[in-house]
Amino acid sequence: MSLASRFRLLLGRAMVVLLVTALPLAAQTVQKQRLPLRDETHLYQASKPTTPLALFVLAPQRPTPRGVLLLLPGLGEKAEDVFQQTSLAQEAARAGLLTVVPTLNNRLYLDSASAHYLDDVLRHLLAQYPNMERLLFLGGFSAGGHLALSYAERLVGDTTRLPLRVKAVFGVDPPVDLAAFWQVGQRRIAQQCSPLLVREGRSLVATLTQAFGGSPEQVPAAYHQYSAFSSSSPSGGNLVLLKAIPVRVYCEPDLAFWRQHYCPTLQLADLNAAHLQLLVACLRRQGNQRAQYLETRGKGRLGRRPFPHSWSIVDAPECIHWLQTVGPEE
Repeated sequence: MSLASRFRLLLGRAMVVLLVTALPLAAQTVQKQRLPLRDETHLYQASKPTTPLALFVLAPQRPTPRGVLLLLPGLGEKAEDVFQQTSLAQEAARAGLLTVVPTLNNRLYLDSASAHYLDDVLRHLLAQYPNMERLLFLGGFSAGGHLALSYAERLVGDTTRLPLRVKAVFGVDPPVDLAAFWQVGQRRIAQQCSPLLVREGRSLVATLTQAFGGSPEQVPAAYHQYSAFSSSSPSGGNLVLLKAIPVRVYCEPDLAFWRQHYCPTLQLADLNAAHLQLLVACLRRQGNQRAQYLETRGKGRLGRRPFPHSWSIVDAPECIHWLQTVGPEE
């Protein structure tokens, strides 16, 4: 995998056509279900720009699922690859949960288009499984983790949006504070570690600046609006909506790895871990004792090679057990 590809990982109701994919998972089969939706806002980076929006589903063997596990890919990650990078879906199926991975991998933050697309995905599943339990679990990797947290906040803040109850949400090494992420881009430019990292820092800063109409100092409200967590706000900004919801964030802040392979002047503030710790601390100050920061060592893998920013830092059986044993307070 190229350095550019690795960087992309850092950031990241109607009739349908059912296509069984070539993803054998023991006795389970992942299904690709195409939705009649055109990707007019470029929600998905695919090998062919004409690829329609879709969802990949792994159903449990029981006829009535005990709920839905929505997993969101990282930036640039193929939706179907999630089933190979982690066994969360397989473990969820054994627990009676229906897992869905939508083709959404081209957003750093939850905008209107991505939120409405996720609504359509879940409405489709509700129509397909009308008798399943109306429980929703959310998780995502990297930028997908930020989307999962933000979408959970959106659903908790508007319980009329969907007939589903958010039970828990987790993120796998996600950037959660866009103002802080903008600053990370600026530091990559200043560090001058390599031309590639400088270009990527400039791209990050330019993308957020253009999207929100300025820097965090110029338009702080915009960055707060689209961040799952705002460290500059005592209540955490949108995070306050999750004060009664079980939340987990996973990370493997192997600073030695990043310094050796990417930039010798990188600091902990350049990794997601620092703001993930702040996020959990903020929730705990608000009384959410079921907010957890989970730090791992030596678990991150990309293929056969060590890589701390990856799905593999999650202990899948333990995570699914956690999802089964927690629930929002009444």
